[in-house]
Amino acid sequence: MRVFGHKSPTFGLRLLAAIALAASTVALAGGCSSQHVRVAAGLTGTPLDPPKAAPDAVLTNENDRPAHLLDRGAAATFLFFGYTHCPDECPLALASLGRADRKLPAATRERVRIVFVTVDPARDTPSVIKAYVRKFDRRMTGLTGSPAALARVWEAYGVTVDRTSHEIGHGDEIYAIDRSAHVVLVYPPDAGADDLAKDAAALATT
Repeated sequence: MRVFGHKSPTFGLRLLAAIALAASTVALAGGCSSQHVRVAAGLTGTPLDPPKAAPDAVLTNENDRPAHLLDRGAAATFLFFGYTHCPDECPLALASLGRADRKLPAATRERVRIVFVTVDPARDTPSVIKAYVRKFDRRMTGLTGSPAALARVWEAYGVTVDRTSHEIGHGDEIYAIDRSAHVVLVYPPDAGADDLAKDAAALATT
C-alpha cells in the first residue's frame, strides 16, 4: 500500500507510525480495544488506532453556499483532498469513490457522503469544482473556501500542500470518517470501488 502523497511525505510518515502502533497494540492485546477498531477490523481500509478526530469546518460548496465539511446526519463520510487540474491521483480516487457510491443500495447511499476539498483555491472556484465533481458522481460534495480557512482544514487533517510547481503536491489518502467524527480508515487513491462500497455499507449500518 502506498501511503505518501505526490510530493508531501509528512502525513504519510505519521500514518506509517499510526499503522505500526495499531499492529503492535492489537498483537499485544490479542484483539481490538476500542469500538472504532472493532468496526474497522473486518473491513478493507487501513485502520487508525487510535482513530484521528475529524474536525468540522464551514467552507463553500460547489453551489457557492456555506457548507459544513461534516454532516451530523451522515453515518459515514469519505473525504479526499485534491484539485481539479490534478493529472493522476485525484481523478483516480474520485472515480473509485463515485463507482462505490453507485454500488450502494439507495437507503444506504443516503447515509454516506463523499466530500472533495480543494488544495488549489485560486483555480478551483465553486463553478469549476461543480463541473469537476459531477463527472464522477452527482451526489459528491465539492468544497473550497478562503486560503486561510482551507489552510486550517489542511492542517487539521495533516495534509501538507506543496505549491512549488505547476502540479500541486498534496497528501492523497482517502479518509473514512465514522458517525462519531473520527477518521477510522484510510485508503490509497487507487482503492477499488468494490472495497470502498463494502466498507461504506458496513460503516453506514454500524
